[in-house]
Amino acid sequence: MTTEAQTRSGAPDIRDRVSKTEWKTRVTLAQLYRIAAYQGLEDLTYNHFAARVPDAPDHFLIKPTALLFSEVTASNLCCYDLDGNLVYETEHTSSPAGFLIHASVLDARADVNATIHLHTTPGAAVSALEGGLMFISQASMRFYGKIGYHRYEGLVHRDEECPRLVRDLADNKVCFLENHGTLVTGRSIPECYLLHHFLERACQIQIAAMSTGAKLTEPPAEDCRKLRLGWAENRPGNENELVGDRDWAAMVRAIDRLDTGYRE
Repeated sequence: MTTEAQTRSGAPDIRDRVSKTEWKTRVTLAQLYRIAAYQGLEDLTYNHFAARVPDAPDHFLIKPTALLFSEVTASNLCCYDLDGNLVYETEHTSSPAGFLIHASVLDARADVNATIHLHTTPGAAVSALEGGLMFISQASMRFYGKIGYHRYEGLVHRDEECPRLVRDLADNKVCFLENHGTLVTGRSIPECYLLHHFLERACQIQIAAMSTGAKLTEPPAEDCRKLRLGWAENRPGNENELVGDRDWAAMVRAIDRLDTGYRE
C-alpha cells in the first residue's frame, strides 16, 4: 500500500510537494501536450515541450520520454535543474536530446519561458530545403527576418552542440534544425503555442504551393517587414505584449470537453 496519493493515471500526485506557481505551470504544460495530441502532432513517444518554473527560474518541466503526449499529466512531468539534475524523483526520465535542446535554450535566454520541439512532416520538410522557409504567406511573414537555422549534427546527445544551437537561434523566436525539425520559443506557454501554430501553417502552405510545380512569388522585402510588424509581438513599443491567450483558452476548452484527467 502506497503512502503517497496517486492520480487516476497511477502517477504519484505531487500537488502538495510543489509551489502553487509550479503546479499552475505543470497544468498549463500538460495542456500543451494534450492540445498537441488532439491536433495529431504526436510522433510516438518522441519530441518534447518544456516550461520554466516561474518561481524557480533555474528549474524547468518536461515530458518523460516514455510517455505519449496524450499520457502527460501535471503530476508526471519531470522537473530538472539546468545542470540536468532531477528535482523530484519520478518513475520516468527524459532523454538526453530532450533535456539538452530545451535546457540549453532556457539557460541562455532569460526571456524564454517555454519551448516546443517537433518533427512534423511540414516542419521537417522545410528544414531540409536549401532555402528554408519562403515568405509566400501571411503566416510565414510573421517570422520575416527572425528565423534561425542550425546545421544538422546528428542526434542531439552531446553537450558540445548546445552552444552552436544557442548561437544559431540567436535572439529569434524560431529556429529550423536542418534535416530534423523545428524549435519554437515563447515568453509564455500560450505564446509559444501560437507561434508554433503559425510556423506549422507557414510550412504546410509552402509545401502545398511547391507541390503544384508552379513558380512561386514572394512579396517585396519591405512588404514582408510591414506585415511582420502587424503582429502584436513584433510591433515597436509592444515587445513585452504576450500573445496567444485567446486562442489558447479556446484550445483548452476543446480538450477539456474530451478529458480533464491531465489536471491531476
